[in-house]
Amino acid sequence: MATSMQLRREILAGGRDAALAALYGADPAVLARQRQRYADALEQFERYFGPGRQVHIYSAPGRAELGGNHTDHQHGYGLAAAVMLDLIAVASPSDDGFIRVKSRGFNKLDVIDLSEAEPQDGESTHSASLIRGIAEGFRARGRAVNGFDAYTASDVLRGSGLSSSAAFEMGMAVILNGEYGCGLPTPELAKICQYAENTYFGKPSGLLDQLTSAVGGVIFADFADPAQPDIEKIHAAGLLPEGMSLCVTDTRGSHSELTGEFAAIRNEMEAVASQLGGRVLGQVREADFWAALPRLRTACGDRAVLRAAHYFEENARALVQRDALRAGDFPVFLKAIAASGHASYTLCQNVYCSTDVRHQGLSVALALSQTLLEHSGGAWRMQGGGFAGTIQAFVPQRLVQIYHDAMEGVFGKGSCYILRLREQGAVRVI
Repeated sequence: MATSMQLRREILAGGRDAALAALYGADPAVLARQRQRYADALEQFERYFGPGRQVHIYSAPGRAELGGNHTDHQHGYGLAAAVMLDLIAVASPSDDGFIRVKSRGFNKLDVIDLSEAEPQDGESTHSASLIRGIAEGFRARGRAVNGFDAYTASDVLRGSGLSSSAAFEMGMAVILNGEYGCGLPTPELAKICQYAENTYFGKPSGLLDQLTSAVGGVIFADFADPAQPDIEKIHAAGLLPEGMSLCVTDTRGSHSELTGEFAAIRNEMEAVASQLGGRVLGQVREADFWAALPRLRTACGDRAVLRAAHYFEENARALVQRDALRAGDFPVFLKAIAASGHASYTLCQNVYCSTDVRHQGLSVALALSQTLLEHSGGAWRMQGGGFAGTIQAFVPQRLVQIYHDAMEGVFGKGSCYILRLREQGAVRVI
């Protein structure tokens, strides 16, 4: 374990390039950027927590949802890929019972007194609640954890649909797991993070985002038993065929005020399930749903019924996508991507907020993608929770620059990312 100053010198001199290249690739320009990024984070750690501290550096990736939009929380299937955009955290343990976290771009320092285990008044929907809940999740599993000081720097766009929250949560979890030798497997860390988000932060999320950040690669998950989901990792290497790029465009509308919209999708799906004798739609036969359609429309309303229809359709589609990736049949995978995007509009209705029809960034991005990519062999869809944030597009190489420039012409410089998939999940880098 080295001091922050020692690590900063080593990184800038190229002495840690092997560790960085394992995550980000060996392109000289990429490595130069990551060297400086890591060195800056170490310098900021010293600014807030003092020089001479021995530190480790952790990384947790964001994710791109590939299939199973709003199916995981209904005990269905999910498909997602870890991406190169990540959160890094410089951390040093402390024995005073406090966790202190300073995050780049946020003015306040989160200070969590670990002697107060329960959710605190006024803390929900803030990052401090996540940290407190994660620490308590370790303790509930019989792991003795204590405090730490950390500085985080995230390239995962906040509120963009690439799950910056899962990257932050997993960053906190791998620090505790690593600094205190807890030895929990990464899927268990994902469950702790979901618990913190559900119980302390107050967002009724599923588990797919945390699992993808935890495990890396492409994750297909069956949530029939959400306490013990069946997870298959599909390795990222070679997954995208030669000449095809994954582009993600941030429409620069934030998810941060949309918790109620996300919750409504889950609540409406579960209202339909309740009418059919289940708690979630994964416990309901699709044939029974269609047979009861007249009664369900009256009891739950049409939007709830359409969202339930989306669940059954999207869940089946996730299986098709998994099988296509296994078989290397990328055209079938892309066809399912396009169908998923259409279903978001017509069934799940999570492309824009019905209470704010003036702002429809996702709709505009999808319409522009259609104009640019139709009949090109590409595909496009909304990703993540919806209502704001990002879209994804699989773009043939001959159109990547045209597509990139057109999207940035509408949504601003730096809004369109050409992503690489990431094999590694949340990990200690140095």
